[in-house]
Amino acid sequence: MRPSRIALFTLALGILAACAAPPPSGGVTPRGPSEPFVPDDPTEYGPGDYCSDTYVLIQPTTRSNFSLGSEYYRNGDYCAAYPYIQWMLENEPLFTGEDPDDRNYLRMASIYEDFATQVDSASVDERVAYLDSALTTRREGVEAMDAQGIEYDPFVRDLREGFFFFQNAAYYEDASEREFAAFRRAFEAQPDSLPDWYLTRLFEGSAVEFGDDIPNPDRAAFVRQLGGQLDGQELSQNYVAFADYLENASTGDQAASSDEAVQELLDALDAGTLTGDAVLVLFATVTQAPDRIEALDRDPEEILSALTRLPEIESQVNNPRTLYALSVRARREGDTARANELFERAITNAESNAQRADFYYSAGRYNDALRVFPNHGPALYRRAGLIAQSVGRPSSLRGRFAYWCLADEYRSVAARTTGRIATLSRRAAAQFERAGPTRDQYFLEGFRPGQSVSSSLGAYGSCTTRVR
Repeated sequence: MRPSRIALFTLALGILAACAAPPPSGGVTPRGPSEPFVPDDPTEYGPGDYCSDTYVLIQPTTRSNFSLGSEYYRNGDYCAAYPYIQWMLENEPLFTGEDPDDRNYLRMASIYEDFATQVDSASVDERVAYLDSALTTRREGVEAMDAQGIEYDPFVRDLREGFFFFQNAAYYEDASEREFAAFRRAFEAQPDSLPDWYLTRLFEGSAVEFGDDIPNPDRAAFVRQLGGQLDGQELSQNYVAFADYLENASTGDQAASSDEAVQELLDALDAGTLTGDAVLVLFATVTQAPDRIEALDRDPEEILSALTRLPEIESQVNNPRTLYALSVRARREGDTARANELFERAITNAESNAQRADFYYSAGRYNDALRVFPNHGPALYRRAGLIAQSVGRPSSLRGRFAYWCLADEYRSVAARTTGRIATLSRRAAAQFERAGPTRDQYFLEGFRPGQSVSSSLGAYGSCTTRVR
């Protein structure tokens, strides 16, 4: 909504009344005590020509300027609102007509964020400059209230700051850390007031904040706190189970660190020189990440069958790893009954639900893997891939909200695992984030950043996420 014809006519009268004044020098030129202020160059703000057709009349009173700025702001006409709010910040920044607060600063910060979205995508520096201005303006508002001894609730401001870095993560290297810090302050201030979406963001950020070492008692305590505040019962139980895992799990045998290392182990197996701990490393790689073996054009079951003939495996008759490998060999040899018996013994003898999930996952039983250990990273990653296939390539706006859901899904996977799968999950999350609707596309349909929206996941039901 632009200023009305009456406002433009009033502006013209104001300009005619000022004809005898000295030439403008830029900014806002003050008139007599009973005359309005007229912007000398009303187009010198905003990106490009975004605000070029905006003409407004600055009023002689603070209350009038506040009212006009507020009305234009509420109507979404940020170009018209900008001069009034700018005048307020320069003259009466905390004025509201009632109790003073920082709403003028908050509104100007939102205008800067809107301007940032209007910048050409190739002009990253200009876009970041507007985003930085938004951050600075919000901080100045808090400083102004502190200087006047005005009390305020930091809870909402922390949520707004955290969401800012979530929404603009592509432009700040430390966005994840700053998002986590802001949401954590809000959580610590009012732990029972955060909706589940914010709690899941804190869970995902905890992987970076506390590291992905296992065991990890500090992260376990934090995740257990989050689980206790979640409204969703199933998700709450998953968080508590994951906290138990972080506290008590042993690292066990570790898979090979790189594809090059896997290839070296396979070469040693083929040459008959694979011995000692290297056997267990290759075994862990095959059972925990069979796709890495397939990526090197090798058959995981064939590798497992070969490993069962090595003394390092044969000597551990009742070891669940050995039992699982023997079940694979029996299946390859056509003895299905024996294979099933050995597999069940492996499941029974497994040292933890995490190891049981490894066996189920390696056997292609992904749902069973998640049933016994809902936080099993490889199975979660595979499930996220299946959801992405089910979503397909939606063309409608609401359909494309699913891309944001997929980004959330992959971030959750990254938070529950380590190494290669965590890296792939973060990469997939970034790709789906970019595939989501742009601000221009959803703004015209009445959606706003932070708004809760739902979308279809095809065969996997529906999801709820937040507008970026």
